[in-house]
Amino acid sequence: MKQIPKFMKVNRLLILLIFIGTQIFSIADDSDTTDTRSYKEKLYSGDYTPYVKIDSNDKLKYPLELQLEVLVNQLRNINIKKTDFYAAFEYLAYTTVDSVEITTNNDTLYFRDPDDFLFLIYPESDRLFTTDWKYDLKDKQDLIKDSVHQWSKYIESDFPKKWNLRNYPFDKQKFSFVFEALGDTSWLTLNESIQFPPEIIKENFPYLIDGLSIQDFSTEKKYKTSEVKSDFADGFRNEVREQLIFNIIVDRDGSYLYFKLFFGGFLSFLISFLVYFIGKNQFDTRITLSLGGIFGSVGNKYFVENSMPTVQVLTKADLINNLVIIFIILNIFIVIGQHTKKINLWKFEENTFSATFIFILFVLVNLFVINF
Repeated sequence: MKQIPKFMKVNRLLILLIFIGTQIFSIADDSDTTDTRSYKEKLYSGDYTPYVKIDSNDKLKYPLELQLEVLVNQLRNINIKKTDFYAAFEYLAYTTVDSVEITTNNDTLYFRDPDDFLFLIYPESDRLFTTDWKYDLKDKQDLIKDSVHQWSKYIESDFPKKWNLRNYPFDKQKFSFVFEALGDTSWLTLNESIQFPPEIIKENFPYLIDGLSIQDFSTEKKYKTSEVKSDFADGFRNEVREQLIFNIIVDRDGSYLYFKLFFGGFLSFLISFLVYFIGKNQFDTRITLSLGGIFGSVGNKYFVENSMPTVQVLTKADLINNLVIIFIILNIFIVIGQHTKKINLWKFEENTFSATFIFILFVLVNLFVINF
């Protein structure tokens, strides 16, 4: 076996020592570059998004807060066959930030108006009408602090509507106005106005169709994650924006619509129900009435479906229509069972018991569907 020369052993040892030394210095450099400042210190340093350095003497504090107030003037074109509605309203923004710009340590965060920091989500519309921001309204100036600045803007437009018809015709619908921040939640947040919370004057809606009524005006928050990644004080991550949503809750007069939609179905059920008042020996007459009820209930189901948009969920209207058909079929089954001796219906062999049981069950099932 050949022996390795001593000078080669020395070279290998030297290379190993150099490699270990390089790794040690690399680790030391990484530890030196690790930012050990607190989250607040990093956020205020200007080294991270939004890259504006501020200190304890600056007026600006993070997160910058914009408070919003919405005053709705009109709400119309509410139709379950449409995917939008028309609204006109004024919205106001309040903040303690100076109106023109904020200059801190040679860094500038521009704030000409609220459009620099938020936007209202609405689709493109030929009927869009909007005004420019008006700054420092005087009508409420005596109610707010001197340090608060306010802007107002008026808009009329179509807004998208996703209908929730699972409880139709006893449904309540939300008509929403969505405001989205143009910055991450670490430095920009949206809230409803504390001094002027959302309210709605029901008398201001002359174009709201009969059968609908304004029930409530509420707000909620959602968060939208952007695909854009940035260097934030808490790490390199996707930007998260805040959405402030104003919801107008509209209630439907379901009891009136209930009888309007299903009056034909109920008549069909009553026609089939008359078989219990006809002698069991008149089988042809009883079957004829039952079949007439079937045709009537199917026709009413077609009428209800035509009055609604195409939906992929089971609504209460569908349940009620199907129940009417099922009870009419049940009446037919009892009529046939009473006519033939091959089927034993127990107490349902008697018309009085059958009529009482079917009617009470029909009413209870309908009440259950309406209330649950």
